[in-house]
Parts: sequence; structure tokens; C-alpha cells
Amino acid sequence: MKYLIRTFLFNCFSLWFVSQILPALTISGSWQVLLFAGFVLSILMLLIAPLLKILFIPINIITFGLLSWLINVIVLYLLTFFVTDVSIHAWKFPGATWAGFVIPPITFSYILALILVSLSVTFFSNLLHDISEH
Repeated sequence: MKYLIRTFLFNCFSLWFVSQILPALTISGSWQVLLFAGFVLSILMLLIAPLLKILFIPINIITFGLLSWLINVIVLYLLTFFVTDVSIHAWKFPGATWAGFVIPPITFSYILALILVSLSVTFFSNLLHDISEH
């Protein structure tokens, strides 16, 4: 039970944090929408993700696990399908310059934005899980 509550809270925080740092993810509505989206994401990660892992075993074996991120992308797409107040859209990174280093402007299509948001949400959620275990 404690694991489920922790997963729910970490998913809520990860969704909120990524929506603050990446303009590709928007959560329209109040904090109730964020809590509902965190709940739906937790349910999807606990029920759908293991089924997708079983389905994608051949692909993971062939690619040595390099396409395991695809499962998280599918789960996040399902989240935007079930919770219509959470949306991911194409985004243009304006570029950055710091101490002589230049990152050129990059345009992220919908698919690339979905992958970027998925990797970010998964990273922050896993980071919080790792911190809480130690």
C-alpha cells in the first residue's frame, strides 16, 4: 500500500515538474486534474506496462533492451488519450548559448515531443523512487 501511494505521489510530482520545465506538456485545469492524471498514470504503469513488456519481449531481445523506452511512450500516449486535460504537442526549442557553447534551435514534432516528455517523466519518477529507497 505504501508503494502504491509513493508511486502515485511521485508520478504526480513528475508530471507537474515536467510540465513546468518543458512547454511540450500542458496540464490544463487545476490541481485535481494533476492528481487524476497522476492516478491514471500510476494505474497504467502498474497494469498496462507489464503487459506491454511481455508483448515487446522479442523486440527487447533483438535490440538488447534499447527499445524498452517505447513502453513508457505508449503509456504516456494512453494517458493523454484517457485524460484529455493532459496534452502533448509539437514544440520548438529556441536554442541556448552559455559560456561559448551553442545549442541551435530544434523543432520537436509530436512524436519527438512525446518521446522527450516520456523520458523526462520516467527519469524524474525513477529518480524519486531511488532517493526514497535509500
